[in-house]
Amino acid sequence: MISTAGWWLASSLIGWAAFPLVWRFLHRLPERGFGLSRAAGLLFSGYILWLGASFRLIPNTLGGGLTALLVLLGVSLWSIRGRWQELKTWLRANSRYILMVEILFLLAFLLWTFVRANNPRIEATEKPMELAFLNSILTSEQFPPKDPWLSGYAISYYYFGYVMQGMLTMLTATPSGVAFNLTNSLWFALTVVGTYAILFNLLSTRSEGRSIF
Repeated sequence: MISTAGWWLASSLIGWAAFPLVWRFLHRLPERGFGLSRAAGLLFSGYILWLGASFRLIPNTLGGGLTALLVLLGVSLWSIRGRWQELKTWLRANSRYILMVEILFLLAFLLWTFVRANNPRIEATEKPMELAFLNSILTSEQFPPKDPWLSGYAISYYYFGYVMQGMLTMLTATPSGVAFNLTNSLWFALTVVGTYAILFNLLSTRSEGRSIF
């Protein structure tokens, strides 16, 4: 339960850190990208960490993850300089939509966490390989990460998704096996709110009023 709460809180904070940046650049969307801000925040902060660890600027550690988040927050706040009042007005005017997205995310996250809790085994298909990649990310301070099967070599496979997963794992101090299943829940919840946001934007452009339903 503590790990579940930690992942929900961490993903929420990352989403809010990225929202001013998303709000600024997706200004043509009716909902200004709020429903996509969690995914965008995870993408941007993960990319900053990957870039920093690849160029030996920051380590792939808890400190490096926090640094990536601070960089994201700084860029996000800089992007709306002089537009604070406009952002506050938008937040007040769209409070019902914001609440709807937050509730949808929480319910979807809890639902798939319940599913994985009743079938937490990491076996079959590519799951053992994915867990090996996650563990490799967690034990590599710089990128490319160590190959989990061939000592002295780096992973010769695309691994950015595991960087985002590993960053959340380090930020929440979650064991890798638990983090693997919580990542499943997170992807599911992000898909739910992302789909809802896209539909909201499409339908809002075709009607005069905007209904959260």
